[in-house]
Amino acid sequence: MSVAAHRRPPRDFRLSESMVFHNMILDPARRATSAHPKRHAYHAGHSTLGRMTMRGFAMTAALALLAAIGSGPSPAKAEYPERPIRLVVPYAAGGSSDIVGRLFAERLEKKLGQPVVIENAGGAGGAVGAQRVVAAEADGYTLLIGSGSEILIRKLLQPTPYDGLKDLSSIAMIGTGPMVLVGKPLLSAAALPDVLALAKAKPDTLSYGSAGAGTFMHLVGEAVKSHTSTQIRHVAYRGAAPLMTDVIAGHVELGVASLASALPFIKGGQARAYAISSSSRVAFAPDIPALAEFPGLGGFELDLWIGLFGPAKLPAAIVDRLRTATDQILDDPGLKAKLSDQAIVTRKLSGPDLATFLLDANEKYRTIIRDGAIRIE
Repeated sequence: MSVAAHRRPPRDFRLSESMVFHNMILDPARRATSAHPKRHAYHAGHSTLGRMTMRGFAMTAALALLAAIGSGPSPAKAEYPERPIRLVVPYAAGGSSDIVGRLFAERLEKKLGQPVVIENAGGAGGAVGAQRVVAAEADGYTLLIGSGSEILIRKLLQPTPYDGLKDLSSIAMIGTGPMVLVGKPLLSAAALPDVLALAKAKPDTLSYGSAGAGTFMHLVGEAVKSHTSTQIRHVAYRGAAPLMTDVIAGHVELGVASLASALPFIKGGQARAYAISSSSRVAFAPDIPALAEFPGLGGFELDLWIGLFGPAKLPAAIVDRLRTATDQILDDPGLKAKLSDQAIVTRKLSGPDLATFLLDANEKYRTIIRDGAIRIE
C-alpha cells in the first residue's frame, strides 16, 4: 500500500448553516468576512478557539476570585470564653480555698456567661492541683484558686515538678485572711501559754495537724515551735476540712487552719481557738488573740492569701478579661459580706503589683523556713 493511501482525507472547511448563522448574526464583528468563504472558514475555526479560550479565562478568573476570598482574613475568633471553665481548688471541699473558690465561681459565671465548674484536687500540700493547672493548655479554660502554700512555700521545703513563679500566670488577688491555732474541746490547756507549757513539759506528746505539708498552716505551726522552743509533732492532712474533723473528734490535739474554715466550729463550741496569725486581732473575731501578743512571738504575722492563677503563657487578652471580671466581682457588696463571714477580706491586686507581692512573699517564707530550720519529714 502506498504512502498516499495512509493520508487522511482533506479537511472539509465548508460551513454549516448554523455556523454561518452564528458568525453572521451572533458575531457581528465577523460579518465582513461572509463574502469570502475561505477567509470566513478560517475565522470560523478561529472564533471557536477564541470562545474556548474566553471560557477558560472566565473559569480561571472565577477560581482565582474564590481563592482570593478563601485566602483572605479568617473570620474573627469567638470571644473568650465560649465553653465551660474548670476552676481547680487544690484542697478538699470545705476549706478556705474551697469556700472562696465557690463564692468566686458563682459570680464569675455571671460575668463571663459560661459555667465555671469547681474541681477539688487535694494532695501534697496543694501541689497535686497546682500541677494539674501547670500542665493544662494555656487557653483560659483551666484556672487555679491558688495560695502561697502550693505556689511558693511547697517548693521552698521540697522539690516540686513546677516553679510557681515561672510556670503559672498570676491573674489577680482575691482576698486575705488569718490562720488560727485551735485545739480539741477536751484539751486541758485553756489558753496558748498553757499549750506551750504542756508541750515543754512533755516534748513530742502533743500533735498538731495542718492542711498539708508545705502549706501556710504548716509554716505557721513550725514557726510557732521555732519561736517558742517547743516540740510538737506535725500531722499533714489533705485540706482543712478533714483536719477540723479530727480536731473535733480528738484524734489530734491541735490544728492550724484558716480562720475561715475553723470559725464555724469555734463559734459552735466544737473547737477552742488559741490565737490567730495576724499581727493584731480582727474585727470578725475580736475575742481571739493574735500570736504577736505572746512572749517570744512579738511581730509574728503570716496571713493566708488566695488568688486566681492560670497556666504559664496565658494570652494577654484572656488575662485582661479575667482581671476585669475579678475586679468587678470584688466590688460586689454581697461577696464582701459573704467573705467577711468567712474571715476573708477582699483585696485587689494584679499586674506588676501582684508580681512584686509574690516575690516579696517568697523571700519572707524563705527566711522563716531557714531561720526555723523547717523541713518536710
